[in-house]
Amino acid sequence: MINLEQKSKLWIASSGFGLVLLLGVLDTLSGQEISFSVFYMLPIYLVTWHLGRWPGVAISIISALTWLLADYIAGGTPSHPLIPFWNMTVRLTFFLLMTYLLSELQETRQRRRKLERIFFHDILNLVGSVRGFAELLKDKEVHATQEVFDLIYNAADRTLEDIEAQRTLADVENDEQYIEPVEINSRLLMNLIANLYRHHDVAKGKTLTITENTEDVQFVSDQSILSRILGNMLKNALESTLPGGGITFSCYKKMGQVCFAVHNEEAIPESVRSQIFKQAVSTKGKGRGIGTYSMKLLTECLQGQISFTSSVREGTTFQACFPIKFRTESKD
Repeated sequence: MINLEQKSKLWIASSGFGLVLLLGVLDTLSGQEISFSVFYMLPIYLVTWHLGRWPGVAISIISALTWLLADYIAGGTPSHPLIPFWNMTVRLTFFLLMTYLLSELQETRQRRRKLERIFFHDILNLVGSVRGFAELLKDKEVHATQEVFDLIYNAADRTLEDIEAQRTLADVENDEQYIEPVEINSRLLMNLIANLYRHHDVAKGKTLTITENTEDVQFVSDQSILSRILGNMLKNALESTLPGGGITFSCYKKMGQVCFAVHNEEAIPESVRSQIFKQAVSTKGKGRGIGTYSMKLLTECLQGQISFTSSVREGTTFQACFPIKFRTESKD
């Protein structure tokens, strides 16, 4: 039985195809003096926006072929037999370009909507927990113990973290992120971030160790963004680690790059691995955080690459590599 969504997609595809045929008939009847070329963008827009890039490519090809057939039936003798095919190629190129631009715009729009939904969901949960504790204190249903104050503080601190992460992501996606390259010592930066997350709530009952063979590398990058990437790598690993377990943090040079690696013993489910760096996907389950997509986006912002390996036997290792010297683009 066809569900409502499938019916809607079928109706859109049928409407797009029907519009192309209608325009082909009008093109044929009007002859070569009147052109309906601009109206072919309507079915292309309809199909691409609602069904995606590849259906848009298909309707673009059908539109170009329909236009060619209409010109042929309408008559007229070109000075060279290949001219109609050249014209069709030019029209098809224009249609495909519009299809690509429309699909990119729609994908960006959908990605932002997903990120915003997850962001607001997390923020409302955190603020709701703070309000709940505040109401309990107000009604004197619980005593104002240090534990309650710590819970309120941690929720408020997490809220600020999520807001800052969302702002950074928005700046990067809008190409408005300001990069400030500075000289960085890998060992000093690792010690700073490791000490910060050893005292984080997610590290309770777990160990975070910098490996003995970690290299001391001097390189140039943006320390603020890099700290956020490495912090997310550590936090994800700690959240995936069971109490009593531990994670390792290392750094090494590889082919002119400085690479940071975070390892934990747990494996990522196979159903998640192929989508791990896609938008709104998290290793912690559905609806949790902005996910590893943010790590990928920020790493690419620093001209780096991020990857991972995961298996039940070897555990999970995330690796982020960055150029030793950040390449600044000249603005002439």
